[in-house]
Amino acid sequence: MKTSLHFEAPSDLSVGTVRITGDGRDIADWVATPDNRTFQQEDLKPGIYSAEIGPAGVAPQSVLFEIREGQANTVLLPTFSALSSSGSNTSFFDIETQRAVSDVPDSIKVEIAPQPLGLSPDHEQTSGLQHQTSIEPETPRPLDVSSVRRRITIALSEEARGREAFDTFRGKSKMELLSGRLEIEIPTDPARDPWAGHRVRLSAAIENVRIERCLLPLYKGGTRITIAPPAFAAADLEISIMPVDPKLRALVRALDAGTSAEAVAVRDDVLGKKKPSIVLAEGGDPWAAILVGLLAIRFPDVFHPIHPIHAVWADSLVEQVGWAFDTHVIRASRALFAASSSSREAQADAVTQAVADLANAQIAGSPYYRYTNQLFAELAGGIESYLKMNRDGVDETARRRFDRLYSRWCRELPLQRGAGSTFTWLARDQIALKERNVLAPHRNPSGRLRGRDSTVIFEGQVGAGQIAIISAGPNATQPLLRGENNALSQPIEQAEEVPRFALSHMPALQRSPGPESDPNKGRFGREASRDGFRLTSAFEEASSRTRVTITLTVEADSSAKLGLGDFAWFALHPTFSPPVLKVSFRGNRARLRIQAWGGFTVGVWIPATGVELESDLALLPDAPRIIQSR
Repeated sequence: MKTSLHFEAPSDLSVGTVRITGDGRDIADWVATPDNRTFQQEDLKPGIYSAEIGPAGVAPQSVLFEIREGQANTVLLPTFSALSSSGSNTSFFDIETQRAVSDVPDSIKVEIAPQPLGLSPDHEQTSGLQHQTSIEPETPRPLDVSSVRRRITIALSEEARGREAFDTFRGKSKMELLSGRLEIEIPTDPARDPWAGHRVRLSAAIENVRIERCLLPLYKGGTRITIAPPAFAAADLEISIMPVDPKLRALVRALDAGTSAEAVAVRDDVLGKKKPSIVLAEGGDPWAAILVGLLAIRFPDVFHPIHPIHAVWADSLVEQVGWAFDTHVIRASRALFAASSSSREAQADAVTQAVADLANAQIAGSPYYRYTNQLFAELAGGIESYLKMNRDGVDETARRRFDRLYSRWCRELPLQRGAGSTFTWLARDQIALKERNVLAPHRNPSGRLRGRDSTVIFEGQVGAGQIAIISAGPNATQPLLRGENNALSQPIEQAEEVPRFALSHMPALQRSPGPESDPNKGRFGREASRDGFRLTSAFEEASSRTRVTITLTVEADSSAKLGLGDFAWFALHPTFSPPVLKVSFRGNRARLRIQAWGGFTVGVWIPATGVELESDLALLPDAPRIIQSR
């Protein structure tokens, strides 16, 4: 039998490079997309190979695997999210279990030839004598990791019908903790019309730093929000907003960080050379239409540029998606591009049209995409230069309109910000506005958000590289595991990749809850250690009289055979937001940091093994007094 390889890159890969290396050479190197993830080859030399997966704009992950002689070797990688949950940029594929793991499996036998003690690999030999240079290793400097911790709140709100105001969010969400980062998923709501323009806003408050907001695209297939604390910086947050659907995500990644090669792959493999009009057809997606328009502007040599023959498409885009700032900027760009080589009269008309579009963009609100805001600035700068040289050629009304909109844009510059591909803005300092009439960011917020006009979906504390969950306000309190109709189980079910591991399948749901003050009590088997897994709790020295930081750890024995992407559900008290959180294993541990006051029972379910664990924090011998009290 021939030695062959069938390789499949992660199913959630949107667009990025895949390089497979072995036998001292690259055997495959291509730009992968959702429909172009596989590679096959025969007559390969047995040995250890590596695959490097590099999505556009994201740090790459490498996977080592073995190709065995005389076999049809199959390597099916898990999702990229699972690979990155290992906490390292390198993981391994176990050919025996057909699973990716974080530690070197027994199936991979790597032999490294030992070097003689003190002998450098590139040593020199002279006159038969070995000469070696002994270099005293430098004492590594300790990393300066900030000890600052700040309260954070993440909230969603949606536009109140019929008025320019925002109210509480009425949709669903799910959360999980992956290698220190929080992922929040907003599943598709079948009751929402994506073309109606009912806007949803995300707000993130960081104590004594800022309140950051953005308009949230509700993509077809779901929207994923990633919240990650920088590893060594003072307490802060990095926010990323992406579509769950890999094909839509490919459009976003290509727009934000793609190369020309990746843009070509998106054009050919994702869009299939479709004309922009097809994206706007019935049953299409407004976000795909906006992204195609922006990609055509950013990569004019790759995508068909929006020139005069596409004027009807640009008009149709504004007609159908005019509630989005971005569509008006796309049409303004088309108008100026179309007139770039026309007569002076045509150019003046195009400038008048572009000014009207940019003014309508500001009326629509804020951009969804950071590139749109960049494009607005470029167009406005170009119009300003044109008017200086041709002011009399443009209608006076248009000139005055432009002066107003450009002045407004410049005045709001201190509040403008970006999070990856998304345009974000900062809450203003009301005192500075009132006393000095200037727009400046609010730099000393409490880290809390008001519950009367927003739905708090996460409250916690952030430090360098760490996120802890703390008890939430009353507006975010949700019932915990109250039966089959539990409100928490339904949104999870809609977006779960493996339904049998969904929260709604948790065995505890089939059992009666414990006391009202401690609903997890007795519901998860009453054992903190079982079948090679154990649940432990570590209490940090209290820095507050009202709460204590607790690290909950589920640790697995080596016999557990956990794979990348395996996770545990942690069920907390109903006063936490969220009260149930999905935490991925990093190696053989799944850890969750919380801040609590008062004792309660923690329940854990590990779907991959069916193991349930339970621990009453108030009964632990090392629990501080604040936890021993109920």
